[in-house]
Amino acid sequence: MDEVVYFVSLIVFFAVSLRILRAVHIEGKFEKMKIWEIKAAYFLLSLIFAHMLAEIMVQLSHLITNNLGQ
Repeated sequence: MDEVVYFVSLIVFFAVSLRILRAVHIEGKFEKMKIWEIKAAYFLLSLIFAHMLAEIMVQLSHLITNNLGQ
C-alpha cells in the first residue's frame, strides 16, 4: 500500500512542482543558451520536491491507518 501511495503522490507532485518552478522563471540564474542545464535543473528540483512531498503523504497515510485501527 505504501508503494502505491508513494508512486501516485510522486507523479502528482512532480507535475505540480514542475509547473510551479516554470512559473518562477529560474532561467535568470543560468548563463544564456544553457538550455540543457536549465531543463535538468527543472527536472531535478521537481523530482526532489515531489519525493519530499510523497514521503509526507506516506507518513500521513500511516497516521490515518494507525488511527483508524485503534
